[in-house]
Amino acid sequence: MQFRLPTFGILAKILSAFLVIALIPLLILGYLGNRNLSNTALQAAQQAELMGNEHLRSTRDLGAMSIADSVRALDRKATEAIELRTVEIASRIADFLRERDKDILTLSLIVPDAQLYLNIYRAAQRGVIVTGPARGGVSGSRTMPVKPTNPENLQQWRHTPPVQFPKEAKPLYREISFIDLQGQERIKIRDGRISADLVDVSKPQNTYCRAEQYFQQLNKLNRGDIYVSDVIGAYVPGWIYNTAEGIRVRPGSAHAGRENPQGEKFRGIIRWATPYFDARGQKTGYVTMALDHVHVMEFTDHIVPTEERFTALSDGGSGNYAFIWDHRDRSIAHARDFFICGYDPDTGRKIPGWLSQETYDEYKRSGLSLEAFTELLPPFRNFSHQKQPAAEQIRRGRIPLDCRILDTAPQCEGWHAGTEDGGSGSFVLLWSGLWKLTTHATIPYYTGQYGQSRRGFGYVTIGANVEDFHRDATITKGKIKQLLARSGQEMARKNARVQAFINEKAASNRKIMSLIMILAGFGVSAMAVALSLGITKPLRLLTDGARAMGRGNLEQTIPVTSQDEIGQLATTFNEMARSIAELDKMKSDFVTIASHELRTPIQAMLLSISGIMEGYSGTIDDEVREDLQVARQGIERLMRLVENLLNLSRIEARKVELLVKPTAVDEVIDTTIAALADLAREHGHDVAMNLQSGLPLLTVDRDRITQVMINLLSNAIKYNPDGGAIELGGELAGETIRLTVADTGYGVPPWATQEIFKKFFQADSIMSHKVGGTGLGLAISKGIVEMHGGTIECTSPLAAERFPNFSLGGERKGALFVVTLPLSAPREA
Repeated sequence: MQFRLPTFGILAKILSAFLVIALIPLLILGYLGNRNLSNTALQAAQQAELMGNEHLRSTRDLGAMSIADSVRALDRKATEAIELRTVEIASRIADFLRERDKDILTLSLIVPDAQLYLNIYRAAQRGVIVTGPARGGVSGSRTMPVKPTNPENLQQWRHTPPVQFPKEAKPLYREISFIDLQGQERIKIRDGRISADLVDVSKPQNTYCRAEQYFQQLNKLNRGDIYVSDVIGAYVPGWIYNTAEGIRVRPGSAHAGRENPQGEKFRGIIRWATPYFDARGQKTGYVTMALDHVHVMEFTDHIVPTEERFTALSDGGSGNYAFIWDHRDRSIAHARDFFICGYDPDTGRKIPGWLSQETYDEYKRSGLSLEAFTELLPPFRNFSHQKQPAAEQIRRGRIPLDCRILDTAPQCEGWHAGTEDGGSGSFVLLWSGLWKLTTHATIPYYTGQYGQSRRGFGYVTIGANVEDFHRDATITKGKIKQLLARSGQEMARKNARVQAFINEKAASNRKIMSLIMILAGFGVSAMAVALSLGITKPLRLLTDGARAMGRGNLEQTIPVTSQDEIGQLATTFNEMARSIAELDKMKSDFVTIASHELRTPIQAMLLSISGIMEGYSGTIDDEVREDLQVARQGIERLMRLVENLLNLSRIEARKVELLVKPTAVDEVIDTTIAALADLAREHGHDVAMNLQSGLPLLTVDRDRITQVMINLLSNAIKYNPDGGAIELGGELAGETIRLTVADTGYGVPPWATQEIFKKFFQADSIMSHKVGGTGLGLAISKGIVEMHGGTIECTSPLAAERFPNFSLGGERKGALFVVTLPLSAPREA
């Protein structure tokens, strides 16, 4: 039997040809389409995630840079201001001391006379702030702030009333005396009377605190020479202890400002002396004046480097106070009087300065007295804030501050070095867990012994907590970090959902493609051709759209021409594109919100520039003032833009709560006109009110509706040639009230009457720039009105017959804004 190949009919051949011709390309197309769709979808998701991360990183970098710049600017300006204040205080002290030189030289020209000395004693007085709580000297009082009468001075007006502290007059000198060449007092004025207790001052035990040895220096003085002593006073002990809130002062300690206002105060003197020559030119004795040291302390005891400026009682615990060191680096004025170096009134010996525990242990091993040990200590040896203070000295309450041996305080070396050449400056250090700025300035007084070094009488220092300078910037920094963290988490969740959505849809599409291939094998050739065309074209569109998304163009829409699987695939792609676009919009919104958080440092910079222009950092010339004015105007405009953006974003986010209550229309109109009366007068406009009588009350948020009317009236004033007319009206229309603002201004182009209520729209950019517009006022107004369930419309030009009193024509085309409000507005937005 001969074997024959099977024969196939035409139908079988057609079907076989279809299966070969249609199914294989379909398989190829399905594979390529599925692979391209998966790849491009994955690429789109990766690009979206990359863009989100880039946006997040850019925003974080922008916030960090802005905060850093704000902190540096605020620190620099605050440092300059406090340095200048320190120098001014030091100069005032030097001037005060030089006045005492004049007093002693004048006294040396007068024939010694007890009554004349008494008169001089009584005449030389100076006010001292009362610091005892019983006398009311805990805080000062201020008068009411002053406002200028000229409206042109109202812009950025700042005025600080003087602080009225209770004061009492105290004699400048504790003692005025005349002594002979052997040291015997011949005349002495003390406690406001002529004293009969005349002593031999050549013996130190007869002097103040048994500590003065000035007589031994007087025989070296020639005519016109002056001797000036150190600060001499009895040391007043004090006891401190640590708590979780910081250092505290125990009751019974010396006066310590707010920490211990009832404590005993340090009472010291500074003695001036000069020779007296009689009419024959013979030296017959010496005149002396003992200055009450409280008058020197008064220069720093009430200074604070914060906005408070002055205080009756300094707060040593805050770190914000001023103090004085003498030319030997010893404390002579401090917020805590027990830190002032003094003497034992029983022995006349100096109380040794406070040491670290390490150095105190060394003293215990030396076998010397503490006084002798400290005298032998090399100055500024191994200073470090890591050292602990000597506990035994704390228990004894004898802790005066001698900078040269106070080896727990490295800032002492900084102050000493910074005043060595008679200069001034500042530095920052970590002290008691806080970063502190400390300034220093030499007191340029060089009489007598104080002329032996460039440091002069000594130096003034002011301590201030660095955090107080840039507190606003720090708060903003924290908010931005929180916002970035929340947004980063939300972005990660969104990206995860998008990725899961893409994977799910890709798997679904693969199933659809497989089903299509199985059904295509049993279809007819015509259906195969139609099916082939129906697959390849949408896949090409999908591929092109996905690639465009991969390049960053997220606004993609694929036409849906059928309801089959390809149509579902296109619909799925469109849904994916919308989701990714919404994610991108969320990122853009986040950047906008983050930028809004910068308004606090912008406001701080505005305050800094205003302070410089007001003279708080010293005198500036006109050219600098003009530059600063340009900068301030730019910052003010930026502040207005930020505030408007913030208001608009709150309105758009429906985060504004309306405080509705019955409101009279005439009250809203009166408030609006009063708020802009000065601006209207400046432009010479006539503002009139035309209200229908008997209008019912509106239930609205009065402040918000007043804001809308102020925006409309402000625009009418600004976009109106000088000498124009404006009319504010109100009328009842059914269950609504219409508020109107009409003007004789330049008008609005007909094509722009709807566009002007959009964000940042400006029909005339040149005029808007001239008047300082931002393009947000009408958008905010529209949002407020719509929150009340109302509408706002614009008509321009005006119909002359409707406003016969208006002078229209030429550039005066006029515009009418109508706000329609229901009598009862919703209570929440």
